[in-house]
Amino acid sequence: MKSLLYFVFLVFLLNPLHTFAADKEVKLEEIVVTATKTERSIDEVPGRVEVITKEDIQKTAAQKVDDILQNIAGINVIRGSGIYTMTATATLRGLSNEQARTLVLLDGIPINKSDTGDVNFNRINIDDIERIEIFKGPASSLYGNNAMGGVINIITKKPAKPFEGSVSGLIGSQKTFGGDFNLSGRMLDSGFFYRLSGRYLDSDGYLSTPSDKRTAFTVKRFAQELTGSASIGYDFDKINSLTFKADYYNDKRGEGVKIKADDGVHRHFDTNAYILKYQGGTGDIRWQAKGFYSLENYRRISERQSGTTYTRFDVDSDRKDMGADFSVSIPIGIRNILTFGGDLRDGSVDAIDEYKTSTDRVINKGKLSLYGIWVQDELSLMDNKLQIIGSIRYDYARFHDGSFNSTIAPFSQLNGVIQSNNWSSISPKISARYIFTKELSTYASYGRGFRASILDDLCRSGIMWGLYKEANPNLKPEKIDSFEIGMDYKPIEKLVISPSLYYSKGTDFLYYVPTGNSLAGRPLYRRENVGEVISYGAEITSKYSVSDRLKLSLNYTYSHAEIESFPQMPSLEGTRLTKNPKHQIKGDLTWLNPSYVNISISPRYKSSQMVYTNEIRQTIAKLSGYFTMDLKAWRQLTKDLSLSVNAQNVFNKRYTESADELSPGVVIMGQLKYTF
Repeated sequence: MKSLLYFVFLVFLLNPLHTFAADKEVKLEEIVVTATKTERSIDEVPGRVEVITKEDIQKTAAQKVDDILQNIAGINVIRGSGIYTMTATATLRGLSNEQARTLVLLDGIPINKSDTGDVNFNRINIDDIERIEIFKGPASSLYGNNAMGGVINIITKKPAKPFEGSVSGLIGSQKTFGGDFNLSGRMLDSGFFYRLSGRYLDSDGYLSTPSDKRTAFTVKRFAQELTGSASIGYDFDKINSLTFKADYYNDKRGEGVKIKADDGVHRHFDTNAYILKYQGGTGDIRWQAKGFYSLENYRRISERQSGTTYTRFDVDSDRKDMGADFSVSIPIGIRNILTFGGDLRDGSVDAIDEYKTSTDRVINKGKLSLYGIWVQDELSLMDNKLQIIGSIRYDYARFHDGSFNSTIAPFSQLNGVIQSNNWSSISPKISARYIFTKELSTYASYGRGFRASILDDLCRSGIMWGLYKEANPNLKPEKIDSFEIGMDYKPIEKLVISPSLYYSKGTDFLYYVPTGNSLAGRPLYRRENVGEVISYGAEITSKYSVSDRLKLSLNYTYSHAEIESFPQMPSLEGTRLTKNPKHQIKGDLTWLNPSYVNISISPRYKSSQMVYTNEIRQTIAKLSGYFTMDLKAWRQLTKDLSLSVNAQNVFNKRYTESADELSPGVVIMGQLKYTF
């Protein structure tokens, strides 16, 4: 590792011959699509929207998509084991315990899995990203399921030149090696375009188990992953376009325990995903239609030693998500834009736990289908100074084809077909922004969001947290009603200050409670819609461009979320929601000096937070707050060759995001990239 640092240092110092002019920024009106599903200036959206551009991404030390999101106010990112993390989360507005409460889109396609509600951020290559749009606050009136806290839309690149590409090599701490490539083009004599990309990563890993909890079977966590993406498309004209995209992801991640299995306890999240998208229009009318299919083959090798008894079982689960949606946008006069649409989504799980040390097996299956229709009206008044947007959506959900079968006593008592269930939900939203001047505007909004229960709760029984739990097919959706106000103020040139406040009331939140029944004399638990939650907070972001070369940003987030009502366990009323720090402070300083070296520094502070030590028993522990800082230094060595060094957690803080695992400390990555 020292040799890598010395090499990078010498390249920076001994290569003063190549000097280039600083990147000149052309300030264009920023257009976003996530907040309204129509193209709209970000300054007119009556809500809090953040945009991360590809230029912003290039200046960060991020290795994964959720790393990029860490500097945004109001987002809590949990990636406690760095690149070795199995399932990272990025959640909004204090709803931090479950990713299912924040919707994540990839090119407008939902990628929260129906089985778990999670998102596999690891499978997204950050070199493929054009920009990320973050819309905060409930958005179920347009997007339906999962959009309780807001929406994160990851938008990938579309070729703009006849031929371009890049190839890079990566080397880093913990014996990490990898590389990326991308190749794209656009035919000049037709509308045909294409893009290919890939990424490989292999890392020996680190010991994540605290020293006082290590055993003879404790080993390093490790990570291996291969990502590929291919897209082709055709632009019929400037408005009408057809695109097909295929993504492939294959990985293996160790969990830090090895007894007899070749790679110890580890998991695979192998994924194949496909998107077909058509967008077009005629005159002022615009429309789009999308279809998608995703299959994640999740496998886990699990082994444990209890005295002289060795047990191993392998999980093999097919998680399918597919669906389609359409929308049509029609101007009505000069003040109104009416947009309407519909969508359907079908998620399923087909899982088997097969024991290698016995003949036992456990099988669970189930499907969740969601159908939604919605309409939105955008109204501009008072010479476009007042923007009013109203929308409403109806969703119908159906759980069906569920079954559970186990050869293991006493769970065999729960075997059989699981009853079907259905429910519906109505999600309204109304918001308005008033633009006093170009330097000052304010907005207010009310919205309702919901998220359906995951299939894991609807159709899977077994042992969790060392206790017995059974499936509950009768779960209703969690819901939240949220009020928000905010403003954007530009007191001087190049300085923007953006504060916002919100208050939310959640109902039918899901918690484990005793059923009153037992199996083999042990109490049986299941999820129920029993909790009411209060969540409120404040955010303030300031961005200052000192010059074209020096830019500063600083934001602060206050978040308070607690259980207001829990009739089955009154002692928990007033308890903070888990994984929800009250205070977060995030900053960024970027200094562009192409004749020598460009530097970006990102300090972050996260206050204490609560985590589950046993979710079924509702026992929690308090984790200490921590301060970290990331740093990136990069230089253009020649016109086509660049060198960068990323250092995450430069002060080597071994913080924790869970009760049992330490973070990897400082992680340094060096990348040499050739662009053509």
